[in-house]
Amino acid sequence: MKHRTFCAGPGRWLLAACLAGMALNAQAAPPKLELPPLNTVSGSPRLPGKFVWADLVTDDAAAARKFYGRLFGWTFQDVGNYTIAANEDRPLCGIFQRPRPADRPEAKPRWFGYISVPNVARAKSTIIKAGGRLLAAPKKMPQRGEQAVFADPEGAVFGVVKSSSGDPPDFLADPGDWIWIELLSRDAAKAGGFYHAVAGYDVVTNDVSPRPDDYVFVSKGYARAAAFTLPADKPKIQPAWLLFVRVKNISDCVTQVEQLGGKVLLAPDTRLFNGKLAVIADPTGAELGVMEWTGEMLKGGQEP
Repeated sequence: MKHRTFCAGPGRWLLAACLAGMALNAQAAPPKLELPPLNTVSGSPRLPGKFVWADLVTDDAAAARKFYGRLFGWTFQDVGNYTIAANEDRPLCGIFQRPRPADRPEAKPRWFGYISVPNVARAKSTIIKAGGRLLAAPKKMPQRGEQAVFADPEGAVFGVVKSSSGDPPDFLADPGDWIWIELLSRDAAKAGGFYHAVAGYDVVTNDVSPRPDDYVFVSKGYARAAAFTLPADKPKIQPAWLLFVRVKNISDCVTQVEQLGGKVLLAPDTRLFNGKLAVIADPTGAELGVMEWTGEMLKGGQEP
């Protein structure tokens, strides 16, 4: 992936929000409402290393729902203070709201993804031993399974989940689905070692990229994510995961982003994937990527 974006560090606000999101405001939630299973196909296997869910922490969930509903066609269901977003009836992410702290003006809304793992407790032990931090303790949820939230040694936030129903199968994402995720790192090779230990990835060099230290994380024969090393002359860019949604037309998408009150942080550029990629921020400030898929966007590499 050939783009750059600016993200704030996780901070106390995100940590508290993760903890609150895991609790899902149980007292306020209707007692019969539960998180949907990650998969509804009986007998589906787990796919360790695959990103299977995402959450948005924001201080204005209503504005986020309005924006993503119009931009991607997502629909929503509230579970207490947690909102489940779906694309064509497929649940794919959650949104939960926390006030933005007055004493931390740099704190802002953020998306983060969840990696499928075979054992959450084992993942927790591996992450802590490798220098990561626990943000939300492992929690079991009816229908969903077990999940937890962490920060890696550089502060990039991610979750892990062991689905009780197996993982969603691998298929080419439709418009409105998550299609890719990329890690911005100070040392992508070192980060690759960390995530190899956590998720069992094969870490391969991206030999089609002009950037040095550019890697693809592979599991079960699929490219699950990528990582690249941030430029040394950009110290304000903080390590973070950036999620991408597939869109039908990148030009129409970025035009609509601004009409809906969002911002285009990285406009389509013919030097980057033939102008089929952009980075945007929603009206609350949360950043994510959008991509018009062409079939030649992502390629693996050779063993480093």
